Amino acid sequence: MSADLARFKIGIEDEFRKAPPTICVIGLSGVGKSSTINAMFGTRKAVSGSTRGTHRFRADTFDIESGRVDGFKLACQLRVIDAPGLGEDVDLDEGYLKNYRTHLPKCDVALWVVAARNRALALDQGYIKTLRKVLPHGVIGINQVDLIEPLDWDDRVNMPSLTQDKVLKEIVVDRQEKLGRFFPNRPKTVAYSARHYWNLQALFSALIESAPPQRRWMFDLVKSFSTSDWLAGAKGLTDAQRRALAERYLSTDRGMTMDALKR
Repeated sequence: MSADLARFKIGIEDEFRKAPPTICVIGLSGVGKSSTINAMFGTRKAVSGSTRGTHRFRADTFDIESGRVDGFKLACQLRVIDAPGLGEDVDLDEGYLKNYRTHLPKCDVALWVVAARNRALALDQGYIKTLRKVLPHGVIGINQVDLIEPLDWDDRVNMPSLTQDKVLKEIVVDRQEKLGRFFPNRPKTVAYSARHYWNLQALFSALIESAPPQRRWMFDLVKSFSTSDWLAGAKGLTDAQRRALAERYLSTDRGMTMDALKR
């Protein structure tokens, strides 16, 4: 490594230490916020399917060794603000919302997570309206799409079945209309499955696009998943089908170059 590149690498790592990219993940209890964080950033947040998972408001900073730049390893940090699910206990909500009002202005981007099967959106609408003045630009993420009726997720390709996909398109339009109008920006709405790593690429791209332009490169560097994680869950593909899907989707996993960062 040349001296110039070494200094540039040190400068990047210093910038991460001083002001790491910050994302706030918000949603009702049980929508899969912690699972989403784990899938996207390779973290190990505790996940509970029956009781309260995240039991207090947290602003965690994770150390991530980024291999996104070709030929380099970069020591990066990511800050994730995560609170217990809203709507779980009316006696606790006031404290959670107070913390969000304090911390949301410090965030680069917000991810509002909803469960695909949940059609009752009044609580989400109310919370978004309450936090609207402090919400950064954000994305609506529709998680757990593998659980929508008729429950026939296609394990062969690790994707929604044709019947699920038809329902899913309607869900995306509905959630965009019912939730998106309350955001300070007009957010993108992305359906995904954290459990199956399906469509995380689109979700992450939407988050990068919603982040402040001068900070987007930092989010790209901390990406820890690959489209290959999704393909690994496809159980019934022939070698030819697997190669065709890889050629179609893996191009979005291409690494960055130091020259591109300098620009």
